[in-house]
Amino acid sequence: MRMDSIQALASFLYKACLRLLCCLALASSPTVFAEVPVYDIEVVIFSNQNSGDGGEHWPRSIREDFGAQGFVTAGQISQLPESVHQLGDISSSLRQSRGYSVLFHAAWRQPAYDRRNAIPYPIDASVRNGSKQLVGQIKLVRERYLHLDVDLLLATAGAMTAMSATEDASGSPVYELREKRRIKKSGKLHYFDHPRFGMIAIVTPYQAPQMEQQLQEEAEMEAAATIEEGAADEEPLPEDDQLTR
Repeated sequence: MRMDSIQALASFLYKACLRLLCCLALASSPTVFAEVPVYDIEVVIFSNQNSGDGGEHWPRSIREDFGAQGFVTAGQISQLPESVHQLGDISSSLRQSRGYSVLFHAAWRQPAYDRRNAIPYPIDASVRNGSKQLVGQIKLVRERYLHLDVDLLLATAGAMTAMSATEDASGSPVYELREKRRIKKSGKLHYFDHPRFGMIAIVTPYQAPQMEQQLQEEAEMEAAATIEEGAADEEPLPEDDQLTR
């Protein structure tokens, strides 16, 4: 067999072995074939201090189908520390503004299921020294598309405690933010609007550190194979083989 043919065969076998090792390494990693994607979610919920409602009238009772005490986590939601928050500057700007007041700011990590199995993130926060209460849920849903479903109520603490469909004793209105928003682009800011209070959210796919390391190792192995193949192609033939040409 000619020397150049032997070198070509050796190079082919070397690359095949590297690719096989990469496939075996990836198959042994549980994060690669995880069926349920995981996302980081961060929200800033704020109120509009402007009393002008533009003639709108707000309900003075809480929906019968609304039950904040039923919103529970399923042990698959983990809170994220402030050190990884992406909306810190926005939250700070809203706090310093006279026209707005931050009601709630948090970030968490959770898997995304279909609508039937989606895990709600519960919201239950006191506002203005406990005089008002913000309650509800934020649900991440992934079916054909990724959605963020928001169902929030802002009312007096007394109305939230009663959780009934009767008018609040103080006669104060109940503000509701209820919207289903498609997340078309991950990492993009999404604004949920309401005349009295709103929400800014960002949803980012989470990639486990093990997966990042695995991808880096695969890239390094592919690069090494390319360099080795190039070196083999450039290696000159032995003198005796050159003389036979």
